[in-house]
Amino acid sequence: MLRKNKILLKKVIILILCILILIRIITLVMSRYETTADSEANIDTAFYILNEDYQEMTLNLDSLLPSANPYTYVFTISNEKDGNIAETDLEYNLKIRTTTNLPLTFELLENDNEITDITTKTEQDSDGTYFKTIELGARYFRHSVRSINTYTLVVNFSEDYSSIDYQDVIELIEISVDSTQTTIQ
Repeated sequence: MLRKNKILLKKVIILILCILILIRIITLVMSRYETTADSEANIDTAFYILNEDYQEMTLNLDSLLPSANPYTYVFTISNEKDGNIAETDLEYNLKIRTTTNLPLTFELLENDNEITDITTKTEQDSDGTYFKTIELGARYFRHSVRSINTYTLVVNFSEDYSSIDYQDVIELIEISVDSTQTTIQ
């Protein structure tokens, strides 16, 4: 009888170990199947303009793949930083310059609204490199009033461009803000 109990105990222990191993395998497999990739690439960056200033940020877009979902880059421009607010009226100009390495389309939103005073052109520099430039009309901040504008750059890379020619190609985006003191009428 004692021998049968020992054999039964061994079987129960082996069964419990098998169940634990099975549970562990199932959780590993399920976690791998639940992992998803999203092409949305939010990069929160802030430009602070408290006086006459020029600021620039560069994004290297080196992992873009043709996708039905757009890539989004968010940045803000504000006249307040660490509790300090600009003491003069400010005007700023926003310019986005991109290389034309990939067949991308760009859309720029200001505070989640479509921008109407935007200029887009393609230029060639002295080295013969082509750049696409997106420029906004002047924007203003009143003195001593905390203000912030949020911009969303939406980059579309159509699924039609799945050719190997675009593999490992890097697109460069330069965002620059030029601000000056002004008198707002």
